[in-house]
Amino acid sequence: MELDLGEFPTTGWMIKRSDAMIELVLSHDEIMAGEFGESVIAGMAIDTNELGAEADIPAEIVKRARVLIVEVKPESAASLRRLTRLHTENRALSIIAAVRDPSIAAMQALLRAGISDVVALPLARRDVEAALDRIRGELEQTAAATAAKGKTVSIIKSVGGVGATALLTQAAALYARRESDRGRTTCLFDLDLQGGNAATHLGLGSDLTVSDLLDAGKRLDPAVLASVATEHSSGLNLFAAPTELMPTDAVGTDQICDIVHLASTQYGTVFLDLPSDWTNWSLSLVAQSDIVFLVIELSIASLRQAQRQLALLVKLGVNPDAVQVVVNRVEKQMFKQINLRDASETIGRPIGLRVISDFALMNTALNRGTMIGEIKNKSAIGRDLEKILDAIDMLFERG
Repeated sequence: MELDLGEFPTTGWMIKRSDAMIELVLSHDEIMAGEFGESVIAGMAIDTNELGAEADIPAEIVKRARVLIVEVKPESAASLRRLTRLHTENRALSIIAAVRDPSIAAMQALLRAGISDVVALPLARRDVEAALDRIRGELEQTAAATAAKGKTVSIIKSVGGVGATALLTQAAALYARRESDRGRTTCLFDLDLQGGNAATHLGLGSDLTVSDLLDAGKRLDPAVLASVATEHSSGLNLFAAPTELMPTDAVGTDQICDIVHLASTQYGTVFLDLPSDWTNWSLSLVAQSDIVFLVIELSIASLRQAQRQLALLVKLGVNPDAVQVVVNRVEKQMFKQINLRDASETIGRPIGLRVISDFALMNTALNRGTMIGEIKNKSAIGRDLEKILDAIDMLFERG
């Protein structure tokens, strides 16, 4: 069954990716005069912003940048003040001044002011490459200081009601126990802002939730993050969904991505339970994830929607190798109307993971807020969950 990708217009989505960015801030004339060539230099994407040499630079541009190349007019006091303010307020940011016919005295003054380098205008690609090479050590040091130490695993579902959250809470708790033996920590964010039940499934109660992290704003730091987490007996740290319904579009993409990035610097593995309906921020989190598990079931509606989900992810540039399909609630052979081969052919992807259907066992575990293994030591579901954990280890090259 072919799917028309035209039904997914890309212009409607805005995805924040984890790619390193070079932000160019130049006036209209300098943009027209420059020769930038391809949109990537030294492995970093280039984003061009048209602003006068004295205009304030929006905070979102500065926040995106790993390297900021900004036009400077040495004869303009306002332009120099802008540069000084940028450096003072963003000391970890590599700033390159772009100057017309820079004199030796002007270059020395700019470097003494603390900027990383100076390039001549009109801007040429080779000059930018040379400047980046000169500050390579500075860039590597900054990247190492801010790099996420952990891996991110997102769980999305083909349709609501496929049991993705129930599956995730069990798998995340089991993986936390496994990782604890290796000296690494694990957390789970319940980002289903309108229907999250991860806390209930794990038998946990918490006065603080994801909404408290969102409210923290600029106060967000490792201490605030840790204060919101609730620890499960397995060692899993849960960031529970809000107790009151929140509109999914009320969450800012930068805001939620910053929270998850901070968590990935504090935990070895970060699991994300995402809402059924796509938003800019949920797509951004998926695009930045190391593994994406798409949970489906063997029904026509689920397979059709899974096909559409996979097509959307491909069109938006999500790495297909990161996406793994998990079939939940697989019935025994005699009761199946659709088999795994049919499902694989329908969605156009191989299916390597499945979880057998055992409603009584899973439902008992969820109602009690406990682990399946505590109810039944050995079970088909338990074995299938271990295979999911093994897949994570294999993809992360852990063990």
